[in-house]
Amino acid sequence: MAKKKVKDETQQESVQTETKAKSVKKSASEKEAKTEVKAMSESVSNGEKTPSLADQYKSLKEKHPDAVLLFRKGDFYETVNEDAKKTSEILGITLTKPQDKSKGESLAAFPHHALDTYLPKLVRAGVRIAIVDELEAKVSEKISPAESKQKEQNPTEKAVSQTAEKAEKKDQGEKQHRDPQMVTVNGGKVTHAHAYQSNKTPEDWFFTAKIDGKELHPQKMTPEDIAAYSKKELSVEQLMQNYYPTKLMKQIPTEEYKAANILSDGRVIDKMNVYKESNEQSQHFGKWMLYAQVGEQKMSTPLNNHDLNAYFDRVTTPKQLVENNLGQRLHLASHYEQYRLPEGAEIKDIRVSKDADNKWRISADMGERGVTAKKELSFDDGYSLFHTKTATRQQLAAKYLTPEINEKMGVKQEVSQGLKL
Repeated sequence: MAKKKVKDETQQESVQTETKAKSVKKSASEKEAKTEVKAMSESVSNGEKTPSLADQYKSLKEKHPDAVLLFRKGDFYETVNEDAKKTSEILGITLTKPQDKSKGESLAAFPHHALDTYLPKLVRAGVRIAIVDELEAKVSEKISPAESKQKEQNPTEKAVSQTAEKAEKKDQGEKQHRDPQMVTVNGGKVTHAHAYQSNKTPEDWFFTAKIDGKELHPQKMTPEDIAAYSKKELSVEQLMQNYYPTKLMKQIPTEEYKAANILSDGRVIDKMNVYKESNEQSQHFGKWMLYAQVGEQKMSTPLNNHDLNAYFDRVTTPKQLVENNLGQRLHLASHYEQYRLPEGAEIKDIRVSKDADNKWRISADMGERGVTAKKELSFDDGYSLFHTKTATRQQLAAKYLTPEINEKMGVKQEVSQGLKL
């Protein structure tokens, strides 16, 4: 059962129970909260039917007319009727009309993990909040005198007392800790992991989390993950793997990182660093760049997001960064090993020739399927083929011609440029 505390500019106090709304109004006394909770709890434990969502809303709204009621239902918080319209407008979440009238006339809901994101927005909008935890029907049991003596407080009263005590400690400045949703291989504690809907574009959802209290930059979710998340088919660990993979990788020790500066062909990386391009005249202005010096060769290139995150999270080495991003310019054989011709491609001949414009081009003869169009080779690929001989014709054909080869074979293109899976 989530135990959330809310405080706004008027120093409002929250009280949480198994069956009672947590009121953010500090003026609402603990005695009044206990009385209302006890009455609802006893009606359920005596065998009465659990009140419907609409009935709970009506009953609690009469006693807390100036508060928006958030009902905890499984993994979601739901708002009803006028409260639903208000939260939908403030948070930009979808407003629906339930077919089951017991759920009210209007309904707006969000995942329980998003409470820490949405609650401050509601408070800043001047809304008073009461959180209502789920009511569950309980079977009446006979309690012996001995058991009765041991049980000074019933569960409801105990929950009120414990929550009030924690709220008082928080008011006194005691920091409250939440259990992590997962722990990474490096010991990082993942909390506040949740998906949320965009206010500006409701069709977009984002995933975010905190590691050791540090907020991670939200990542836009794929449609497939949105669907799986709504069906509760994705765990926090799976979502972290999808959107923050480098956070889950083992960090490389400093000495090992410094020693990993020798390329696969034996050359040494003399210098390497990552920087943000500040030259406004550069075509890469504002981008993160990788710079490396190998012998007399100096070069730089924009870094993709994965390698950039891997660099800052220290889960990659200078060798890996340079070979992944500058392998072509260094004419490394390891760079071309990633390219493979599609399986089943019957290539009769691969032609590399210089045309009238003095540029080298590559094409493939597929027999009865015809000959592909000619594709111009880059200087570095041509140099690797003819001079360093670190690239083969088959590898270059896979790099340049795979989309057309697949098309002639009647295969849908899923992986571009013949990359090896």
